[in-house]
Amino acid sequence: MTIVSEQRRGSLLGVVERAWKSRGYEITSVDTDRELPAIYAATPAGFRMSVAVAGEGQFFFSITTPCFAESDVADPKTPPNTPHREGGYPQRPDIHDDFWSAPTPPPHT
Repeated sequence: MTIVSEQRRGSLLGVVERAWKSRGYEITSVDTDRELPAIYAATPAGFRMSVAVAGEGQFFFSITTPCFAESDVADPKTPPNTPHREGGYPQRPDIHDDFWSAPTPPPHT
């Protein structure tokens, strides 16, 4: 739910892409759309994942599992540990971060 400024979105996508590549994941596609870019990848085990930038810089991560045998899943043992949010889906980003929300390009190191 972090606000990622337009100037920092490409940097965050780059961080994700490098992390996925370092784990041996294959980058299967990159959408370089200026406003709504996305990266798609696959793992050696057959998982498919993506990170996409949507409206207002909202980042969405999605993972699809390979086929598997159906099994029972236990109910969670603890209550959710995130604050309740009002409003419809998708929620708009509303958490300011001094680095990711800054309206300037990130510093080069």
